[in-house]
Amino acid sequence: MTSYLSWLFSPQEYMPHGMCFLWQPELIGLHVASDSAIALAYYSIPIALSYFVWKRTDLAFPSIFVLTSLFILACGTTHVMGVWTLWFPDYRLDGGIKAITALLSVGTAVAIWQVMPLALALPSTAQLERANQLLAGEIDQRQRAQAALGEANAELERRVAARTAELQDEVLRRRSTEATLRASEERWRSMFEASAVGIAVIDHQQHFVAANGAFQKMVGYTGEELQSLGPLDITHEEDRAGTQEMIENVRSGKRQDYPTEKRYHRKNGEVIWVRVSTARALDPRSPLPGIPAIIEDITERKKAEVAWHDAREALSRATRLTIMGELSASIAHEINQPLAAIITNGNACKRFLAISPPDLDEVKDGVVEIVRDGRRASEILSRIRALLKNTAPERVQVDVNDAIAEVLTLTRHELQRHGVSVQTDLHSNLPTILADRVQLQQVVLNLVLNGIDAMRTIADHSRILTVQSQLDDRGNIVVNVADSGVGLDPANRERIFDTFFTTKAEGMGMGLAISNSIIEAHHGRLWAEPGSPVGAVFAFSLPLAAEVGA
Repeated sequence: MTSYLSWLFSPQEYMPHGMCFLWQPELIGLHVASDSAIALAYYSIPIALSYFVWKRTDLAFPSIFVLTSLFILACGTTHVMGVWTLWFPDYRLDGGIKAITALLSVGTAVAIWQVMPLALALPSTAQLERANQLLAGEIDQRQRAQAALGEANAELERRVAARTAELQDEVLRRRSTEATLRASEERWRSMFEASAVGIAVIDHQQHFVAANGAFQKMVGYTGEELQSLGPLDITHEEDRAGTQEMIENVRSGKRQDYPTEKRYHRKNGEVIWVRVSTARALDPRSPLPGIPAIIEDITERKKAEVAWHDAREALSRATRLTIMGELSASIAHEINQPLAAIITNGNACKRFLAISPPDLDEVKDGVVEIVRDGRRASEILSRIRALLKNTAPERVQVDVNDAIAEVLTLTRHELQRHGVSVQTDLHSNLPTILADRVQLQQVVLNLVLNGIDAMRTIADHSRILTVQSQLDDRGNIVVNVADSGVGLDPANRERIFDTFFTTKAEGMGMGLAISNSIIEAHHGRLWAEPGSPVGAVFAFSLPLAAEVGA
C-alpha cells in the first residue's frame, strides 16, 4: 500500500503544468482563480442538493439526487487537481480522480435515463391542483344539492301549511275588505258632498259626471244640468283655449297636475274667477273614471287684487307728483333754456331782416335754431307729461340707457344746484326689455334724487353720482346708482324698503317702497349695499324681454 501511494504521488520525470505556462504569474493566476471558483461552486451544489433531499423526504427518486451530488463533487475535485498540478506533477492521482469522475458521470447518466419515463409520468403541480379543485367542486355541488333538496322539502311542507291557512282565512279577509270598502266609499262620499270647495269629475267626453253641492252653488247649475255640460261650456271665451290645453295635457299624462286661474260664466250670466286644480286621470277600471278637479271661487280675491293694484297706481302717481314738485326748479330751468334761446334767435332774426339788404342766410340759420329749441322744449314737456299722466301701466320694449339719459337730463339743474358731478358707464350693446317706461323712469328718478339728498351735507370730499348699466352672468340687466354721501346706517338697512319708513326729516317713506314694488312687478329685484369707500349703492336687476311675463 505504501509503495502504491508512493507510485501514485511520485512525480518521476514529469514536470508541473506551471512549466508549460512558463511560470507567467498572470496566466497561472487566471487558471488558479478559474479552477478555484469552479471547484467552490461544484462543492456547494452537492451540499445544497443533500440539504434538499434531507428536507424533502417525499421525493420520488432520491438516489438520482445522491448520484448527481457525487458526480458534481468529483467534477469539483478535478478542478482542484487542476490547481494542484500547476506546481506538483501528480498526474497519476489526477488521472485516477478523473476516472472516478467518469464512472460517476456514466452511472448518473444511466440512472437518469432509466428513471426518465417514470419522472415524465408523474403529474405536475398544476395538474394536481386542478384535480383537487375539480374534486372539491364536485364535493361542494353534492353538498349544495343535498342542502337544496332538504330546503325544497321543507319549503314544500311550509307552503302546504301556509296555503291551508290562507284558504281558511280567505273568506274572512274578503268579508273584512268589502266592509272596509263600503265604509271608505261612504266616508269619501260624505267628504265630497260636505266639502266647502267645489269638486267635480270630468269624463273622456269632457262632461261633468259628478259635481258636489259647493260646485253646483258656485256655478248656479244643478247636478243634472252639469251632466250635459262640460268645462268648456261654462268657461269664459278668452280662457277656453287654455282649458282645452289643460284637459289634453292631463288626459295624455303630460302633466300629473295642472293648477290654473280662469273665469266661469254662471247660469245667470255673471262672471266669476276660479282657481282650478286638476289631478291625473283616474284609472279607467275605477267606478267613476275621469279627471278629478278642485275648484275654488277666488272672485273676491281678484277684486281685492284689482283694488290693490289701483291703489298702488294712485300712490305711485302721487309719488311722481311729489317728485315733480321737488323738481319744479329743474323743470323750469330745463324749459327756460330753450325758450330763452328761441327769444334770442327771434330777436336776431328781426335785426337781420331790418338791415338792407336783409341777411337771409343768417335769418335761415336762426329759424333752424328756433325750430330745434322748440322741439327740445316740446320733448321736455312730453317727458314731464308722461310722468304725470294717469294711465294704466303699458309694457313696451324699453331701451334702459335712453330712459336713464332722459332722467339725468330732467335732473341736470338739480345736480348742478347741489354741486353733484355725474359719471355714467352705460353698456353700449344693452338689449331692450319689456317694461313700463314711465314706471322704470320713476325708479331711476327716485334713486337719483335720493343720491343727491344723501350728498347735501358732504363737504370733505367730492359729490359724485355714478350711474351704471350692465349685463350680469345670468343675462339680466343691472342698473347701479352709487353716491358718495353719508352711506347706509346698518341698523336701518333691512327696513329701508318698508312702506312709510324714512330717514328724511320731511320724507314720506314711500319712494323706495314703491320703487321696490315696481321692480318686483317687472319680475326683478331691488337692493342696497354700502359704497366703496364711502356712500351707498342702490341697484336693481330686470330680466330680458323674452323672460318677462306680462
